[in-house]
Amino acid sequence: MTLTLAAAGVNSAELRATIRNVKPQQGKLWVALYDGADAYKAERRFAGQILEALGTEVTAVFVGLPAGHYGIAVFQDRNGDSVLTTNMVGIPSEPYGFSGGATGSAFGPPAFDAFALEVPDGGTVTTRVPLTE
Repeated sequence: MTLTLAAAGVNSAELRATIRNVKPQQGKLWVALYDGADAYKAERRFAGQILEALGTEVTAVFVGLPAGHYGIAVFQDRNGDSVLTTNMVGIPSEPYGFSGGATGSAFGPPAFDAFALEVPDGGTVTTRVPLTE
């Protein structure tokens, strides 16, 4: 970890997200890191990871980040089609979650500010992402 941070720059930061309520061995976790409300609305990730669902908790780590506001959105791709599957009215039918435990409403996912985190220069920020049951 130290080598990665050093290579990225002295003031780079780290964001760690512990994803909870994972269904082990039932599909990969797709983790998206957004760096602003506009990027989130456009579904334009700053970074992303695809992680194996090896246990009920899995941690995603993003290193070398410049200071800023970031938000994490995750879904567990239980049917293996690489997209968050929804029902006929647009409600997700696969587990999903957002940083800080933010939740959406009957009208859609949360606004970026509801799950955004401040990541300072050179710091490490941790968050939790509980997936829906």
